[in-house]
Amino acid sequence: MSASEKREAYKAILMLGLVSLLGDIVYEGARGVIPEYLKFLGASALIVGAIIGLGELISYVSRLAGGVIADKTGGYWPLIFLGYGLIAALPLLPTASLAGGWVLAAALILLERLGKGLRTPARDTIISFISRHIGRGKAFGLHELLDQIGAVSGPLALAAILAFTGDYTPTLAALAIPYIALMATLYLVYRSIRGYVERQTPQKKRGGAVPEAATAYITAVVLNTIALLPAPLILYQAAVVFGPQLAWIVPVLYAAIQLIDAPTALAAGLVYDKIGLKILYIPFLLTVAVAPLTLIPAPWAVAAAAAFYGLVLGSREAVYRAAVADLTSPDKRATVYGVFNTAVGVGVLVAGILYGYMMDTHMGPAAGLAASLLLSAGAVALLYVAEKKARAQ
Repeated sequence: MSASEKREAYKAILMLGLVSLLGDIVYEGARGVIPEYLKFLGASALIVGAIIGLGELISYVSRLAGGVIADKTGGYWPLIFLGYGLIAALPLLPTASLAGGWVLAAALILLERLGKGLRTPARDTIISFISRHIGRGKAFGLHELLDQIGAVSGPLALAAILAFTGDYTPTLAALAIPYIALMATLYLVYRSIRGYVERQTPQKKRGGAVPEAATAYITAVVLNTIALLPAPLILYQAAVVFGPQLAWIVPVLYAAIQLIDAPTALAAGLVYDKIGLKILYIPFLLTVAVAPLTLIPAPWAVAAAAAFYGLVLGSREAVYRAAVADLTSPDKRATVYGVFNTAVGVGVLVAGILYGYMMDTHMGPAAGLAASLLLSAGAVALLYVAEKKARAQ
């Protein structure tokens, strides 16, 4: 690959990262407030965990549909535009406090998650095509880094507005501004890089079944996902332990998770290019600390849980996406991304219900430790199997 082609590849990755940055300002900004907002609307911890888990499940199931459509039609860009367009549901969240309560808010949250699912396989497949000559771990790490800059900026901006106004309505309505910027930027990026992206798309199909290594890898990731207490429940617990007078701390805590995630993702991506799947042993082991810390009703424990969650998230997100590309053929890649994320979505739903129930019934940190330790042990064992099979491919 020539120097000019590498520059074009980096340009395309960075521009797609800019789109994700703006998207994260909107939906990660909202997600930093959503658990507390749902609590304000009358939802219990179990309901919040179920809504978030169902939203992730819808997101991941729709990724399967989006992946199949992308592979069959090659229509990556229409799916990307549709998916980002549905983020418009989030600036409408203030209407739930006027009518409909948490039920309407849940419907809007689920609609945005549908959009997330439809666009993600197409976007990740495009990145995988672009990145094959510059290192997939590096490419996905750079994209995740930019993505997380938005994920930090969004919650901090909403925290500032919430602290100043003390009102969820103007806080969430303000998301309309970055949403408009997002859609305008997406159109400009499409016009700028679509020609280069089309030249990188493989024309020949290799066919064949999904490798055994990919199946073992996906199963390991699902077990790790169930073991990891979801971030929205960390934020829900934060809302309880900090109280309504310090409500602005909750989105700040979410921003801190993303701030830890961002550099960790880039570092993990670079290490992945050197050692492969072995890098995932780190987040799989760190997962064990998150649930018991969250279930200790103290500010220091919730803050520590958020820090560990950020490390887990950052050290696996870029690697997850790069590994799927390395373990699958180009013609099946968007579909396998969809299968992978659907399986992860089931894991998130189970984790949300499991740990939400533990919080509602005050089961305590010992129960959280036992559950996460058992599940993480299974995930590590399956990761070892996947690693061996990947080397044999």
